Amino acid sequence: MSNAMSLLDILRVVHPVPEEIADELEKVATLRRHPRRSRLVSQDSRCSSVFFIAEGLCRGLYEKEDKEDTRWFASQGDVVTSITAWHTGAPAIFSIEAITEIAVYEIRFEEMKSLLAKHSELRDWEVKVLIEQLHVLEKRYVILGTGDARSRYEALLNGRPQEILNAIPLKYIAQYLNITQETLSRVRKIYGRS
Repeated sequence: MSNAMSLLDILRVVHPVPEEIADELEKVATLRRHPRRSRLVSQDSRCSSVFFIAEGLCRGLYEKEDKEDTRWFASQGDVVTSITAWHTGAPAIFSIEAITEIAVYEIRFEEMKSLLAKHSELRDWEVKVLIEQLHVLEKRYVILGTGDARSRYEALLNGRPQEILNAIPLKYIAQYLNITQETLSRVRKIYGRS
């Protein structure tokens, strides 16, 4: 893992943040590395941190009755956490799992909230991040609610670089698109020919 983003660069992906504020965040951030398949957040457990992805891929998933449902993917430059835990303090309603080895800057909620209270520019950044997350969710609901398996797959291809999609196991992509792995394989073959 040698292409890790700095915390300042991650902050600036969504909305510019002055370097002085980034410096304050860096003082309270801890750079952590997690192996593939490790959990940053576990469903039904307390989450107390925000994670800034410096390198790697992760997914948000919901588990019920020994079945997994991949809800979203996040990659380098994204910010992830349990919004439920952030907003209400309740246990997370989904898990966040590393798809690849991952490096994240972790900032505890208390420290993040303290800096948000202190800096209006950081609050502006937070609003932009939350709006971006709502936008991603809206797009996913539209993708899943309309079209066939091929159009869903094409929408996914248009939303992520191919090298990222190549690193995601097919079963997670199939879960995300709400199709079987067999259907995904057929769609990929057809899509590859057109």
